[in-house]
Amino acid sequence: MIPSRDRLALPRRRWLLGAAALPAALLLPGCGSSPEVGSCLGPDEEVPEPEPPRWPRGARARIVPPSEEHYFEIQTPVVSPDGTLIAACEAPDRSQLDLADTHGVLLWDTRTGEIVRRLKPRAIGPLAWHPNGSRLAVGDALHVAEVDVEGSLLRNLVGNEEPRGTAARILDVAYSPDGSLLAASASDGAVRLYSTSADSCIGTRVFSPGPRRQRNVAFSPDGTRLAVGGVELTDVDEGGKPTGLWDPRSGRREEVLDGVDGVVLGLGYSGDGSLVQVLDDPSSLAVHAPDGSTSTGPPVDAARFRDLAVGTGTRVAVLSASGTLQLWDRGSDEQETLERSLLGRVCWSPDEATLYTLSESEGISAWDGTEWRQFELP
Repeated sequence: MIPSRDRLALPRRRWLLGAAALPAALLLPGCGSSPEVGSCLGPDEEVPEPEPPRWPRGARARIVPPSEEHYFEIQTPVVSPDGTLIAACEAPDRSQLDLADTHGVLLWDTRTGEIVRRLKPRAIGPLAWHPNGSRLAVGDALHVAEVDVEGSLLRNLVGNEEPRGTAARILDVAYSPDGSLLAASASDGAVRLYSTSADSCIGTRVFSPGPRRQRNVAFSPDGTRLAVGGVELTDVDEGGKPTGLWDPRSGRREEVLDGVDGVVLGLGYSGDGSLVQVLDDPSSLAVHAPDGSTSTGPPVDAARFRDLAVGTGTRVAVLSASGTLQLWDRGSDEQETLERSLLGRVCWSPDEATLYTLSESEGISAWDGTEWRQFELP
């Protein structure tokens, strides 16, 4: 069994707990009881830990030993708003094998490809840059850590509950375009919103869309909508529910994108407000325009879908588990296919001039349209 991460013994102290008094009746009728709104803890406060897994008697656990070639967690890397830094999460494997002193979130200089800093929040998971580039949100099991670019822990955002039948996990994090809100999607089926600034934090709202096949949440460029992936199939609703668009200010679900077929595997907003989704049936890209119309893009390898990257302009990249990268320009309809093995995640630079990829064993690579460039390994 892989050893758990080292945890510091931190003193208990309450801080910024105004969220506990906010009303929680923010869900649509018929959604069941409301989960609790999140709250914020100071950097010296103890964060919640997930319960250890309880295996049924006689069950066999699959033990995965740490590997010296496992450098990175398969979480999408993120590029700073000014395009100068890219961040990715290290895996704990090498430190567990005494091949590294520690692990954390690495920052690279996108120009040189050199590592410039290692941040060490008590969280390793999905990442998001604040729009002003001053800090990062890093998801973990039951909390989200906010750290500044120098590595100082600012706060921990908590309130996520232990899910039933699966491991506790923050699935995705996203800042609103103006940086005033942070959305955290969790495996307990809820999406919690926090109001954050440089020196304050409070939990504001909680949505309850249910357990989702699709892990991502994404704010529209104008910040008026939060896209939340469709929920899983259930006995009550055999068709499942497609992506929902929520108003982050009122807490209401404003629209359900039921004009698409199949399960939504990935989603992301482009700079013009179009929501791009990867569908499994038919295996294709669907584009939901700001005016409400839906169009279909090129077919994709949905059966082996791994990641979707939607640029700020018109470029889209779809990665399959086979290492095939499909690039599509929505403006010109130009398409390109690249082959590169062992890839796990992809993202665009802010100007869409560079596509960055992450491999758990090879780290960050950059494609400028002509050639690949490999970044430094830790």
